[in-house]
Amino acid sequence: MKKYRNRTINNDHSGEEQHEGSLGEIWVNQFTEESAAKFREQVLKIALRDPNMPIIVYIDSYGGYVHSLAKMIDTLDQLANPIITVCMGKAMSCGAILLSHGHHRYCAPNSTVMIHEVSSGTFGDVHDIHNDTLETKRLNEHFLGLLARNCGIKTGYKGLRKLIKERDGRDLYLDPRAAVKFGIVDEVGTPAIIPKLLYETLTIGAAPRADQVRRAKAILGLK
Repeated sequence: MKKYRNRTINNDHSGEEQHEGSLGEIWVNQFTEESAAKFREQVLKIALRDPNMPIIVYIDSYGGYVHSLAKMIDTLDQLANPIITVCMGKAMSCGAILLSHGHHRYCAPNSTVMIHEVSSGTFGDVHDIHNDTLETKRLNEHFLGLLARNCGIKTGYKGLRKLIKERDGRDLYLDPRAAVKFGIVDEVGTPAIIPKLLYETLTIGAAPRADQVRRAKAILGLK
């Protein structure tokens, strides 16, 4: 999770950083200004088309810029749509925080999750370096605090930072079961179970309208 430098990784998703599927599906591979703008465009397009449609965010990412992550999270927080996040392959750094931010959160059985503190590349005179260090510290507290809330860690930023320090102090890798235990995801699962989850999402809580149930069944191919 880097403040300035982005790690460029090749991927196999048709050369696109994000793409939208037929069920409100979006893939996230990178966290850059361009990918964050595309993510916002796709998410808002789905929400405008149907504010009740669950949005599935598949994450397969090594991470990137925290400011791009912020734009994605703020976009999701604007919506009434249920958000389902699924780690497919890897959700590292910024990817892990986005993964933790769904209403329903899943990690495919063979995937990997990694969390760590914010890092940055600085240059300039001593005053610039000092100011950048203060800003990096603020961003670290903010995003680790957000992750802590999403994970249900009551001691917040300090508690999460202590857990990271106790486990090597740098990159903390988690397999799917460990990610569940840590609170980043709710359970281990694959997209094969998504249709049932979508239907349950639309029918949880207050009694749904008949037209909502019909639309959910139509979307999922249920009778």
